[in-house]
Amino acid sequence: MAAKLSDKHNLIDKPVDTVATCAKVRIPDAFTPVLDGLLVRVRGGLPRMLHLRECSSCKHYPEIPCVIAKSLIAKYQRNEKLVTVSNIVLPVCGDKGKQIKLEKNGLRIPALFKKEILPVIFPKPVHGFVRSIEFFKRKGVWLASICYNTPAHEFVDVEGVVGVDRNSVGNVAVLADPQNGKVLHLGFNPAAAKYNWRRRRANLKSKGFRRTLRNLSGKQSRRTSHENYIVSKQIVSYAVKHHRIIAVENLESIRKAKSKIRGYVEKSQWAFYELLSFIQYKAALHGMIVATVHPAYTSQNCSRCRQRNTPNGKKYVCEHCGHTDHRDANAAFNIAKRGAESIAMSGTQDSVSLSGAVLVTPSLEVPAYA
Repeated sequence: MAAKLSDKHNLIDKPVDTVATCAKVRIPDAFTPVLDGLLVRVRGGLPRMLHLRECSSCKHYPEIPCVIAKSLIAKYQRNEKLVTVSNIVLPVCGDKGKQIKLEKNGLRIPALFKKEILPVIFPKPVHGFVRSIEFFKRKGVWLASICYNTPAHEFVDVEGVVGVDRNSVGNVAVLADPQNGKVLHLGFNPAAAKYNWRRRRANLKSKGFRRTLRNLSGKQSRRTSHENYIVSKQIVSYAVKHHRIIAVENLESIRKAKSKIRGYVEKSQWAFYELLSFIQYKAALHGMIVATVHPAYTSQNCSRCRQRNTPNGKKYVCEHCGHTDHRDANAAFNIAKRGAESIAMSGTQDSVSLSGAVLVTPSLEVPAYA
């Protein structure tokens, strides 16, 4: 049965029949001359595109094919913070099957390769049309990242719930499994990394190194995304291996004006929503559920007797039952128990009946590309 997404940025109250996924393929040598010539033309027109922001039409760049120019404008020119591009990507929008056509043995892009068919083996079946494709050259080899929709599948049977506590101090996330008592501390210490970035930015700003400062901001963003990517993969891998539902806190209101922890969160500056989105789309490829629970007092309530206490730093000691634990691990156990209780109250494990839950698709084995 199809699920419904609670995220306000998605299609609210509409069934999710497909899941977006990507496939990375190597481009055969027969197609590389066309891409090499196109790359030379894009390198000549891209600086002008970044300099003349008001020229946001493909007619101003006649040397570049229109289908590429439109995608370059959307990818690069509309990013006002972007000044230069070192590793150029050649994007092509599928335009609902008009620009990228599905063939029996692969894809056909008339604007670039005329009637030639680009051989592609999709690891998962394609639903409808190809959304987009990006060509890029790395270490002398042309590759393509193909984004497309794959059909949603039935819910995968689960045997329990794991809780994930997202943090800005200590570890990026802490996973706790009440079924076997296992605790995983995942990722580095975000607070130390953020402190390092702040000092470096302040030093560069005082010396007037504006260009280096912009490069550092990009590097910081990429490092944050990379760490969230690794942590999300570890969380989903554990849930898939042990057949668990993933329960996380609903942190949508932590930045509101009346939030008690708004100042703390803004000071930490960690990308909590990005981590959740990574968990969701990775879980989507394995048929797992991601459910959100209320975050109130998860770090203060004892996971054993549920009495409220005041933690001392990262150490948690219950004054009522004497339970001692890591503060984040205690919170993760509380999150898992709240997720299990919400499922039990709903009377079903279907994500449609769970507030803030997402039902996603099983993964097929990805073949090795030549």
